[in-house]
Amino acid sequence: MSNVFQNITSGLAELKNYYQGPIISQFSDDVALWRGASKGKHAWSGLQVVRPLKVRRNQGIGATSDGGNLPNIGRQTTVQAIIAAKYNYLRFGVTGPMIKASQRDVGAFVRAAAYELEQGYMDLKSDVNRQLSWDGTGDLALMNAAASGATSIVIKGRESTDAALRFVDVGLVFDVYNGSTLVSSGHEVTAVTAGDASSSTATLTISPALTASADDVLVRTGSGVSQEIQGILTQLDGGTSTVFNVDRSTYISAQGNVIDRGALQLTLDSMQQAQDEAERRGGGPVSAIYTDFASRRMYQKLLTADKRYVNTMKGDGGFSDKDQNYLEFNGVPVVADKDCPRRMFFLKDKHIVKYVLAEMEFADETGSMYIAQTDQDELEVRIRFFANLFNEQASGSSAIEDYVSP
Repeated sequence: MSNVFQNITSGLAELKNYYQGPIISQFSDDVALWRGASKGKHAWSGLQVVRPLKVRRNQGIGATSDGGNLPNIGRQTTVQAIIAAKYNYLRFGVTGPMIKASQRDVGAFVRAAAYELEQGYMDLKSDVNRQLSWDGTGDLALMNAAASGATSIVIKGRESTDAALRFVDVGLVFDVYNGSTLVSSGHEVTAVTAGDASSSTATLTISPALTASADDVLVRTGSGVSQEIQGILTQLDGGTSTVFNVDRSTYISAQGNVIDRGALQLTLDSMQQAQDEAERRGGGPVSAIYTDFASRRMYQKLLTADKRYVNTMKGDGGFSDKDQNYLEFNGVPVVADKDCPRRMFFLKDKHIVKYVLAEMEFADETGSMYIAQTDQDELEVRIRFFANLFNEQASGSSAIEDYVSP
C-alpha cells in the first residue's frame, strides 16, 4: 500500500477559517466642507430663518461749499434673506434574528445595528458634504446619449471635469430631469461598467427601462426640484438670479465674485485676483480656499520646489479635528475636498453658516430608536438631518472657474 498523506483538500473539514476584522471601508469619509461649515453653525426652530442683510449704503453724504446746500437725506437699504430647511434622511433596517445573531463577538465581526448606524452616519455626512459644494439642484451625472426603452444607458459626469461615476454607484435609485421637468423616476442601478474610476463615461445597467435625452440630469430619487441643500455654489455661480429671496440683479452688493478663466490656464494672478476681490468688496481676510484635488495639483505646479505648508491647528478655521498640514496661498490654507467641483472657492468661514433644524437625530417619538414593522420581525432606524447653508456675505467670497492645468 502506498503512503497516504493528509493534505489541505482531504483535511478541509479539520481546518478553520481565519477571519480578520474590523471591516475596512473602501471609501473616503473625509468631509472638509462639512467641518468648515460647522464653525458657523446655528440651531433654529420654526418655519424658516429670516436673515437681514444690508445691500445698499446711505447716499445722504457729500461735500458742499460754505453755506451751500446739504446733501439729500438718505437711508440704509436692507433686505431679508429667507433660508428654508432642506430635509435629508438616513434609513436602514435590521431583522430581529440578525440583531440576535450578531450580539456577541464570537458570532459576528460587528453588531449589525451599531455598524449600520455608524457607517450610515458617515454615508449621510458624505452625501451632505457633496451638497454643501453644489447649488441645491441635486445633479449626480448626465445622460451621455439618448436612450429609448433602454436598460443599459451611458452617462457622463455632471460637469466635463467630473468622472462619470463620481456620485453614482450600484444601488442608487435615481430620477431623470430635463431642466425642472421630471422625465422619468425610480430607476435602480444594478451594475456599472467603466474603464476605471476616473473614466469620463460609464455604462449603467438599470431597472426599469428608461427613455431620456442626451444631457438629461440624473438626480437621487425624491431630491429633484431643488430639494437638496443650497451649497456654496448657489451664491458663487456668477449669476444674477434671485436666491434666498434676494434679487442679485437689483442688489449688486449681494453678488459673489466669480473669475471665469474661459478655459485658460490657472495662474497665480487669477488666484490673487480672486482673493483681492473678496477682501476688497467684503473686507477682512479670506480664511480658506476650498477646491478639488486636481486643482490643488494645478496650484502645486505653479509653485517653486520649496512648497510651503501651514499647520492649521494653530488657528485652523475648523477644517480638521487632528493635526494636519495644508498647502497655503498667501498664508491661507488650500483645503482639497473630495466632493468639490472644479472650482477654487475663496471663503470666510465665519460667514458660511449651516442653519440646522435637526442634526443627525433619531426619529424616536415612540420612545425608541427602533421603528417596529407590522407583521414582520423587522426594525427600521431613521435619522434626520434638516438644514441649509447660507453665505452671509457673498461679496466677501470668490470662485475661480473654467480653467485648465498650467
